[in-house]
Amino acid sequence: MSTARVAAYSAAAVRAAEAPLLAEGRPLMREAASALASVVRAELRTRPGRVLVLVGSGDNGGDALFAAAEFAAVADGVDVVLTRDRVHRESLAAARAAGAVIRPASDICEGAADYALVLDGILGIGASADPRLRGTARAVVEALLPAVTSGRTRVIAVDLPSGLHPDTGDADASVLPAHTTVTFGAVKAGLVRGHGPRLAGRIRLVDLGLQPHLQRVQPATTAPVDIQTIPATQPA
Repeated sequence: MSTARVAAYSAAAVRAAEAPLLAEGRPLMREAASALASVVRAELRTRPGRVLVLVGSGDNGGDALFAAAEFAAVADGVDVVLTRDRVHRESLAAARAAGAVIRPASDICEGAADYALVLDGILGIGASADPRLRGTARAVVEALLPAVTSGRTRVIAVDLPSGLHPDTGDADASVLPAHTTVTFGAVKAGLVRGHGPRLAGRIRLVDLGLQPHLQRVQPATTAPVDIQTIPATQPA
């Protein structure tokens, strides 16, 4: 981990940089998820216990579920809460096949279980219009906040903490502060602006090979960041 001045990009710039790789057939979701799973496994070696995976309807939830399929064997148990009816079906099937259990959100809101780790995969950069949490997602996050703020439970954010604006760093009170944020392809501007530094924790950047495409655009900002870059990995 080292402090360096890094370029941070808008959500639109990152999506544009990903587009040609996706068109080539690169399995970016699986690569990102495998790198994410390696971070979770390392965390569980130092803080073993149960893991709660919070899943939204988009690719962010898919990243979290594919990662869960890979780290389930080393966790004391993996529970999944779906915050929306729609979900990435292939990744959900993979997580369940690896032993993850779907739990109703009401169990979490009623404080039915304690977790060593929460994997926050509710919202990613696709929610840049208005990323504030609502409904089930907001209720679950607010129920978990006391355990997180007390230090009993750590959070790993998938790409960025859910509810944090990826470009501005704006956020309301219903965001889980992460111990670590595993961000994909490039540092998002919202991680280093506004509430980002307070909510993101340590930043680990998964190198997906976007730099040749990002070099063609102006970064949204630059900032000194304690960052570790880790390579994308193939699924286990």
